Amino acid sequence: MVRVHYSGGGRYRTSGHQFEEGDIVDVDEGLAEYLCEKDAFARVEGDTLEEDNHYQERAEEVRDGEHDEYLDAIAEAESATTVQDAVGERRAELEA
Repeated sequence: MVRVHYSGGGRYRTSGHQFEEGDIVDVDEGLAEYLCEKDAFARVEGDTLEEDNHYQERAEEVRDGEHDEYLDAIAEAESATTVQDAVGERRAELEA
């Protein structure tokens, strides 16, 4: 089992689990991987949170121009503020 921390606002429900903001819950490895791809979840290692940086990796790919042809779709689908900011920065760079 893997411990995950939910820092999102409100309730989040998936796979028979319901999370409230601040919850730390034991889930299986597969569900932990799925949840930690979302910005509101992080693994808990001992007494510390291990921040999952998938959204930062996605933001860097956008800033590097790897997905220029998909900026509109990314902006529409992405929930991470960091990635949204990267889309805005990349658009400004392309317009300059």
